[in-house]
Amino acid sequence: MSITSSNVTTNSANIYVSTGGTHAAMTFYFTNYSVSTNATFTLYAVGSGYSANNFNMIYSNVLVQAGDTYVMDSERLFLESNDALVAKANANNTIACTLTYTDV
Repeated sequence: MSITSSNVTTNSANIYVSTGGTHAAMTFYFTNYSVSTNATFTLYAVGSGYSANNFNMIYSNVLVQAGDTYVMDSERLFLESNDALVAKANANNTIACTLTYTDV
């Protein structure tokens, strides 16, 4: 199993891109590292050659209280080569995402 971490900003950006085969995204940790600002995040599962939009949104405006973590660990997303997970937040300098994944 591998781990990757990203800062989630107000611009939609890749938090993970599958390369070299099929991977399973296992667990997501969206941590609000601000001590005073509540924030939301949105997560997209984007197929190769596409961009994040309302049709591939899988979590929308999820609230994470200041100093708290939102954990998604009951689902597995299988990503083929060049598929991506894209995220954005409603505020900069608030949300970080740590993702575990494995080869399939």
